[in-house]
Amino acid sequence: MNLLVAIALLIWLLLMLRSVVAEYQYYQSVRTLEPAIWEKLGSPAWVKIPMVFVSPKHSNMLRGMTNPTVRQLAVRHRAAGYQFLAYVVLVLGLGIAYFKFG
Repeated sequence: MNLLVAIALLIWLLLMLRSVVAEYQYYQSVRTLEPAIWEKLGSPAWVKIPMVFVSPKHSNMLRGMTNPTVRQLAVRHRAAGYQFLAYVVLVLGLGIAYFKFG
């Protein structure tokens, strides 16, 4: 049992780290490769950056990026986030099933 928990936590840690790295690379690519869009976003600082990127107000602007590197990093960022959330939901579902039926 302890081994399963350790493996689940290790996978969670790796997926979280992957998601954080993808997010950071995406934000930095917008900042350096699309400076006009970065300025239109208001040149957000540390805590505000994620809020600006998920804002419905700015989503159309971010979809209009033309740089292929930025677009690729945006896809990678989104995929990493979905995979992390899917893993969390899977582990929660398995945990609920284990405690309910086990």
